[in-house]
Amino acid sequence: MPILERPEGDLYYQVCDIVPPWQESPETILFLHGLAVDSDVWANWLPGLVDRYRVVRTDLRGFGRSFVPESAAGWSIEQLVGDVLAVMAAAGADRVHFVGESTGGTVGLHMAAHNSQALHTLTTVAAAHRGGTIGGVQALRDEVDTLGMDRWSEQLLMRRFRESELSEPMYRWFHGVQRGSAPSACVELLEMLAQVDLTDALPEIRVPTLILAPDDSPFVSVEAQLERLRAISGSELHVVAGARHGVALSRGAECAKALKDFLRRRSP
Repeated sequence: MPILERPEGDLYYQVCDIVPPWQESPETILFLHGLAVDSDVWANWLPGLVDRYRVVRTDLRGFGRSFVPESAAGWSIEQLVGDVLAVMAAAGADRVHFVGESTGGTVGLHMAAHNSQALHTLTTVAAAHRGGTIGGVQALRDEVDTLGMDRWSEQLLMRRFRESELSEPMYRWFHGVQRGSAPSACVELLEMLAQVDLTDALPEIRVPTLILAPDDSPFVSVEAQLERLRAISGSELHVVAGARHGVALSRGAECAKALKDFLRRRSP
């Protein structure tokens, strides 16, 4: 199990490289998930991508198999960017096609604005550039304490997925990961995210950018994604019809196809 030692704790990451040997110098896609899930959320994306790209997946600090920061240790988006850059170095990737869902996408936007030399392209999935616009973020944070993790996860599942959108095994897996997340990590990540505002940085982004937007997310509206589309020169928007916030899992194959088509057209 690949583990990267960081000053605050260990990060888990995986490298999948089954690109045929005749595919010269394959580029790398790096995936970063968001709140209360882990890097296995990308599993349905992989079959459509591994024939052409190396794939790196990492568990965000606080979640999955990565370390959980001590309560009140302080979270910042710069820390999360530092984690990504460290994983890239460990995986031997100087530049990547970055794909981030939810909070992971916000991290990618920060990188595109401030660490563009590390990115070939950026793809955000149900992500926000202004945490203050995320619908119900304060209530979501408060519910960790008032409901407990099991009930909190049940409530959140209804906001992430339509009824019967997931198979029963997928539902059980997601619920298990979500309710098993550290409450302190959920609360403190949400508090950090609520303070992020990248509005002024968006016009500075020159990295080719794909915005994957579910049309029924209760957290990030299509209008907010359109705001980003207008602000980032040359960016593209792909709306996933009939999907809620958990589109990275529920529509993984569709999203992977949109990503691959985008990379074929826009990869430098």
